[in-house]
Amino acid sequence: MHHALQLQEILLNIFGHRYPGLDTSDLAALARTCRAFKEPALDVLWEDLNDLSPLLRCVPEASRQISSGLYGIRRPLTQIEWDILRSYTRRIRSIFMEDAGINEESVVKLSKPPTIEPFLSNVRKLRFDYTPRTKLLSFHHLPSLVSLDIQLKIPLKRGILWTFSKFSPSLTELYIESHHLANFDISGIDPRIICHWRNLRTFWCSKLHLDVITLVHLSRMPALTCLSFTFRSELPDEISPSFSPLIFSNLKKLMLRSWSLDLIFRLVSQTRYPAVTNVSAFITQLRPSRQHLSSFFTGVQNSGSPHTIQGLSLVQERTWTRPPIWEPVLGLEDLQLYTPFSNLRRINLSIEWKVNLTDNELLSFASAWPLLEELLINMDWGWKTLGGITPNGLLQVLQICRSLTRIALAIDTRGYTEVPPSPASLGLTLPRISFIDVLDSNIEEESVPAITAFIAGLVLPSEFEFRACHSYEIDGWNMIVPGWNRNVPDCQQRRWKGVYDRVKDAVSQLR
Repeated sequence: MHHALQLQEILLNIFGHRYPGLDTSDLAALARTCRAFKEPALDVLWEDLNDLSPLLRCVPEASRQISSGLYGIRRPLTQIEWDILRSYTRRIRSIFMEDAGINEESVVKLSKPPTIEPFLSNVRKLRFDYTPRTKLLSFHHLPSLVSLDIQLKIPLKRGILWTFSKFSPSLTELYIESHHLANFDISGIDPRIICHWRNLRTFWCSKLHLDVITLVHLSRMPALTCLSFTFRSELPDEISPSFSPLIFSNLKKLMLRSWSLDLIFRLVSQTRYPAVTNVSAFITQLRPSRQHLSSFFTGVQNSGSPHTIQGLSLVQERTWTRPPIWEPVLGLEDLQLYTPFSNLRRINLSIEWKVNLTDNELLSFASAWPLLEELLINMDWGWKTLGGITPNGLLQVLQICRSLTRIALAIDTRGYTEVPPSPASLGLTLPRISFIDVLDSNIEEESVPAITAFIAGLVLPSEFEFRACHSYEIDGWNMIVPGWNRNVPDCQQRRWKGVYDRVKDAVSQLR
């Protein structure tokens, strides 16, 4: 055997190189080939787990059982069996799982090994869907844990974070979000538990309500680069003059969530983010006024360095309420609030307003950022107009913004019936669109062929997502569950579905 293959570092690099066709059986075979291969192959084989069932499959059949697809411990494990498990658990560095793969009783039993050393002593990353089984992972002491990501499928128990704060003191990344099909309120969790951690780099808990003590604590973490949280109306008033402004010296990504834009502005006015590159604000209830809109953008401009900000989003979340009797109209003058931010690459503005923009106005607006990658205007609320941006107007924008790949705009298809030549045949070099949402655009039957050809000439064949009407969603060429209903007539949905089908066929021929 070549002497290089006796160096564990080289073997780890070889065995860790994943490619199609390399599965766990290949690594297991390498581990059995010779003594030189055994340790590095096992290290790679056990480095990442998708659930805990592989551990129980390593103990003798007399000690395990399987019921309803879940493994379980049949009888108390012997010391030899614990030693067998330990020979594998010491290699585990990350666990990413949707389900534990073993029954609830066994999850708890494995947390109580007959040794001082914790069962999963070297796990550094844990990401799991929070379910009745996986929540019992909190019984495990994880002293090496640095990254914790909890996706809620059931309400979070109050003691969970306290347990992790006590037994995982080295945590640097904390994520807590609701599963995409769930929306659990975690406002009852005491935010001051966060103060047990002193070296957080990421705190991303958009539904967790912070108080002033926790916010001050986070501002004193020099390593903090990502921050997301919700706050109540009293928080801005609780920041005393001795603390204001709170300075987050190295923060790069910020997401704030509250019930009104005025509250977000008041908090932003008492904080500073000199290095921030991405700012997002989410309004949960009150529709913003034009004054609130202006104040917010001014506050963001004053709280950081406008030239460092590359992404700026303002989104009003949809709620199940009656449509308003009157809505403000979003025009070019309102969009120009973005202009002080000279290096923007991502723009997302979605509020409960109507939108009125012409081709020339959109072109004037977008031309300020030739490196723009994302332009989403009222993606969640629609434009509520018979018009929109014409296909030719969109082409002009794409010729200026050569990096633009994600678009949400209402398209004016009226009178657009002549099938256009492809951009390439016109000598145009345009960005390939990976995402396009035409919102609540109207389309007549006679415009379907022309719009189909237009969109097919823009999209990226290998990766493309298309949305229309928001009464349904088309993702990766697969129909998804119904989304927000904007009361779009069935005929409009049918016509846009026809556009989708034809674009799909056209793009498939190019692959």
